[in-house]
Amino acid sequence: MPARPVIKRSPRVTFLGRAIAGNLGALIVGVKYFIDPNRITLLYPHEYIKLRQGYRGYIVLKMDLCISCSSCARICPARAMKMLPVQVKDKKTGRIMKKKYPVINYNRCIFCGYCVDVCPTEALYHVPYHDIVYFNMADMILTLEDIQKEPEFITAKEGVPVKYVYDEKRGLVKVAAEEEGKPPQQTEKSKEGETA
Repeated sequence: MPARPVIKRSPRVTFLGRAIAGNLGALIVGVKYFIDPNRITLLYPHEYIKLRQGYRGYIVLKMDLCISCSSCARICPARAMKMLPVQVKDKKTGRIMKKKYPVINYNRCIFCGYCVDVCPTEALYHVPYHDIVYFNMADMILTLEDIQKEPEFITAKEGVPVKYVYDEKRGLVKVAAEEEGKPPQQTEKSKEGETA
């Protein structure tokens, strides 16, 4: 005689009960950060996150190194990179030639870095900067002149770099980037909690 399957039933929870439980959980998280708002808040633009080495930010082209192989445009998963035909004067012969150079549409770019990785001559590189603001969508499609210029580091001039570290007792805590090796500073509230 074959074994019969056992059907386990979980306690019945109504749709209203799940909705109330979900909303209460969200309210509890909100109240927790309302009471101690300095745990994660970044006071932008007075503070900015210090980015790690190798951060994939704004992409810049070194036009003299580009060999027009189109590898960057072919590998782009978002189809953000296109090759633009340009007439250039050959340095050796003096003849005018047609070459193709990459331009980027930041409406589509997902900053995956494939274009930089696949470039055989390292003509493309990332700048560790992400605070680039455009006022309209047309400005996000870079021209050949725009892709050759590094962006201005506005917040780096005005703000203070910060870094987030994990503290066992307080969770994610913001510290100044200069104090990376030091333990996070304690607030008066957390000192009182330890002495009680």
